[in-house]
Amino acid sequence: MKVLGIIAEYNPFHKGHLYHLAESKEMSGAGVCVAVMSGNFTQRGDVAFFDKWDRAKIAVDCGVDLVLEMPFAYACNNAEYFAKGAVQILDGLACVDAVSFGSESGDLAKLSEAAEALLSEDDQFRENIRSSLGKGVSFPKARAEAVRQAAGEETAELLGSPNNILAVEYLKQMALSGSKMAPFTVKRKGQGYNARTPGGEFSSAASIRGFLSPHADLDAAAEFLPDECLHNVKKLNLDFNKKLNSIFPLILFKILTETSESLDEIFSAGEGLGSRLKKIARRTSSLESLISETKSKRYTQTRIQRLLIHTLLGLKASDFLEVLDKRLNYARVLAFNGEGAALLRRIAAAGPQIPVVTNINKQVPAGDEMLKLLKYDILASDVYNLISGNDINARSDFVIAPYHKF
Repeated sequence: MKVLGIIAEYNPFHKGHLYHLAESKEMSGAGVCVAVMSGNFTQRGDVAFFDKWDRAKIAVDCGVDLVLEMPFAYACNNAEYFAKGAVQILDGLACVDAVSFGSESGDLAKLSEAAEALLSEDDQFRENIRSSLGKGVSFPKARAEAVRQAAGEETAELLGSPNNILAVEYLKQMALSGSKMAPFTVKRKGQGYNARTPGGEFSSAASIRGFLSPHADLDAAAEFLPDECLHNVKKLNLDFNKKLNSIFPLILFKILTETSESLDEIFSAGEGLGSRLKKIARRTSSLESLISETKSKRYTQTRIQRLLIHTLLGLKASDFLEVLDKRLNYARVLAFNGEGAALLRRIAAAGPQIPVVTNINKQVPAGDEMLKLLKYDILASDVYNLISGNDINARSDFVIAPYHKF
């Protein structure tokens, strides 16, 4: 039986995700699916709408067979490292036959051309990026311009859409690693990624989050969410704004108690961005104002959001570079069904290239190198529980066991 890999956030799982899952299985001919999912903080530096355990349970209830957590250091990061972490995990399982991802383009050949353009960057390509950055342009725009000069307008336009960007990075990382997984892409249907009002055949996750918080009409939400997801959502805390309001004092405290030098050591900082953040923090009164005053033409809102979360959790550039250098990664099991349990046995028999972790108390001894990566996942859960008003111990990574559905 073929195994399909999906890279997702499921924030929350909606009908568009259900469509992607069904189309991916049909295109790949796979009979079982494993999803690598971000944890309590997302790729764009946002607080996840529900925690990783709830989102993993919903995904399994909606038809995914096995959900693995992408470590925080990869998951809450730019598209390149997000893709690197995910591809490493899927390849590391040693039994995944295909990987499927959504894209605005839906054209695998053109996405592959864009990936080739990034892979073949030369001195001129890098100089074009430096030139654009010197003019105050953000890195994504600078890279898109360099691609335009190297490969033409059509290829560069692909890098103007969020799902295309990730798709291109997946393909690039698969090429770099020599992955044998067959790639597939499903053309995104319905609303664009950044739509803020639900509507159309498939509503965006962003619009659904806005609809659900804080006083959702759950009967109306049935239009956007699969029945299995809706059933779970009715039991969860939907006051997302409370989480955002609660995290701001923690971020502010961290910024004010660190030196400018230590802030500049944070992974998403550099170039004096940490010092800039410290100055602005003293005159802001909300998370929104802190982000808006810190971002600029050069530094996007997404980068600032990630910087704030990296600062809160203390992810230093030196620590992450060590993770990359040592290729530290693992497959942390969050949820599975009967097919997923069989897949876990198959993975064990195949001889995975990375650790497969179901119980951190028993499988990660003190001093293990894995802790250099895992410690951020544990802290991310603690912070998420703190801002959600949860019992920190009862919902901690040391206590919660993977959800299983049989």
